[in-house]
Amino acid sequence: MTSGIIKITISGLACLSLISCVTAPTPASPPNRALIEAYTAAFNMQNVSAMATMMHPDIQWITVAAGSSSVTTDGKTKMVAEMGDYFGGSTKVTSTLGGWGINGAFVSAVETASWTSASGAKKAQSSNVVYQIDDGLIRRVWYFPEQPAQ
Repeated sequence: MTSGIIKITISGLACLSLISCVTAPTPASPPNRALIEAYTAAFNMQNVSAMATMMHPDIQWITVAAGSSSVTTDGKTKMVAEMGDYFGGSTKVTSTLGGWGINGAFVSAVETASWTSASGAKKAQSSNVVYQIDDGLIRRVWYFPEQPAQ
């Protein structure tokens, strides 16, 4: 009789363990990564207003290329205007992020941009990107040279 109870108890524990593994919530992204994921989702929806809520007033877009870097956009007002113009174009670009790295206020990722060309061809390219978070907002973005998507 005892061995039957032990078998049932062990079977019951195994089932509970399996259920807890299946139903366990996925751990939340760290806050700085979650901010970048939300910003990218807003970009993919071409929602400049949502993107603006995640921008620091003094946001800077810094392009890194050929051994130098330059601030190509300086300030939230300019960034919002440029994004509005960008989304007004005929090409719809969407981005995915992967290869995450988080070091305090700095979040790095590989961003893959995808779109369909005017001729109907599917296109994609990837870039390394580093975001600096300040007071829960995107303060700076360093964007490295594009590479063919893998």
